[in-house]
Amino acid sequence: MLILGCDTSSIASGALVRVPVVDGAPDARRLEVLGSFRTHDTRSHAEAMAPGVRDLLENSGIRGQDLDLILAGVGPGPFTGLRAGIMTARAMGWAWIVPVRGVVSSDAVAEGSFRDAASAGHSVFGVATDARRREVYSAVYRLTDDHGTGATGYTRIHGPVVGPAGDLDPQIPMAGRGAELYADALTPLAGHDQDEPLAELLVASALRTGLDTTLESTSPLYLRESDARVPSDRKKATR
Repeated sequence: MLILGCDTSSIASGALVRVPVVDGAPDARRLEVLGSFRTHDTRSHAEAMAPGVRDLLENSGIRGQDLDLILAGVGPGPFTGLRAGIMTARAMGWAWIVPVRGVVSSDAVAEGSFRDAASAGHSVFGVATDARRREVYSAVYRLTDDHGTGATGYTRIHGPVVGPAGDLDPQIPMAGRGAELYADALTPLAGHDQDEPLAELLVASALRTGLDTTLESTSPLYLRESDARVPSDRKKATR
């Protein structure tokens, strides 16, 4: 099974993943990343996504029509960047006749950090990404234990929400850039205070929880109103 992941909730990121299908279901334990890319800034999403995906496919010798699924990070994230990634995923899905599903971007950060949260002895951890305006997008996760074999996964128990970092529980260790930006208010999870939602982790998180739990809708999670406003009628000039 070939899956393309795209996320522009923070930086722009894409990944091409192959996962074998066993007894009719994808085996997440044998996930293989065929290629990935990421930007290092948060303002070049539209310019980076389509060329990045093109290079991924060309370098892997795979056509867009060969894909089985496209997963798009639906945020939360800023308006323009988030929309660029989702619309790119929708356009590719339409052109190649490939289904497109949505995944909460915060889950990608959780996927990359939950093992270290477990190793540090935590039962609960969080994700905080930069929402600008001195706020963070946050979500809280509980580690899960499969038949007493240790932490093998996580469940989102709160969020995502947006608000000041100071409103969050400082006792919960947080992964993500928000933990670095607001270390005075949050407790960073060691080694993960610069984590971003990466496309390969987005795919892995969706496979871990089950592709049937991904979102049919790819509507973006903005969580706050746009700054853009329709201008009001101009007052008529009087003499």
